[in-house]
Amino acid sequence: MAFFTMKLKSSALQSTTTVRLYLPCDHKTLGNQPPKGMLTLLHGYTNDGDDWVNYSAALRYAADNGLALLIPDGCNSFFHDMAAGQGYYSWLTEELPSLLKQMVLLPWEREKNAICGLSMGGYGALMVALNHPERYFACGSFSGALNLRLMLGAAKAIPEVSAVFSPILGQELLLTENRDLFQLATSISQLPKEQQPDIFCTVGKQDIEPYQIYYQNQTFQQHAKHLGLKFSYMEWDGGHEWSFWDKSLVYAIDKFFAPGYANTKLKEWAAK
Repeated sequence: MAFFTMKLKSSALQSTTTVRLYLPCDHKTLGNQPPKGMLTLLHGYTNDGDDWVNYSAALRYAADNGLALLIPDGCNSFFHDMAAGQGYYSWLTEELPSLLKQMVLLPWEREKNAICGLSMGGYGALMVALNHPERYFACGSFSGALNLRLMLGAAKAIPEVSAVFSPILGQELLLTENRDLFQLATSISQLPKEQQPDIFCTVGKQDIEPYQIYYQNQTFQQHAKHLGLKFSYMEWDGGHEWSFWDKSLVYAIDKFFAPGYANTKLKEWAAK
């Protein structure tokens, strides 16, 4: 295996930023070939990509399946080009891929690329993939903030909402169609099925206060099913916590890259 923590200079961000890259270069089935697939992982609000390395077994799960992991930082941007901040969407979707293609051999084919995230990153993963269905065959959200209009509607009652989103969306808290997952889902539904990314969402039944994450996921699930998207959904007991997200990642890898992997891991956990 190889794990790199890189400091890259970004024009979109006007600063350096951290990117983590895991390569399963000693996987027994790969030889000198590139990884079987690449999974981009996005972090949650107030955190950074180190969380995926420190609090989950993401590297071990990737090693089991011959996958590369790309774990960038997104600050508190919701992976937007911020109204009063840095251009994290442009960095993630334009500049970072261009830089990496000059540096390392990675599988960039659509059919080998998925993107997932937790909380803020769950929103970011779906937002990026639904804006770029030509790049990602799949996307996953774990406890994602999927209904931003619901959150923005609570701005007067919950002052913290305005504090979070004003730097991102501006003082008027305007959410454009290409950043609204409900509008993006509607647009994606007009594409042929083979051009639509698979969408996978998980949420804990107790993930409620203060932002109604469980209800946000319920409303998005209803919308996606109404549209007939390639959509799957799981919920079980849990809150906004790493034990839930680590398990969600196993299910996502099972669904996107390695059918049967989740059953293997569940048996391992049960035997301990």
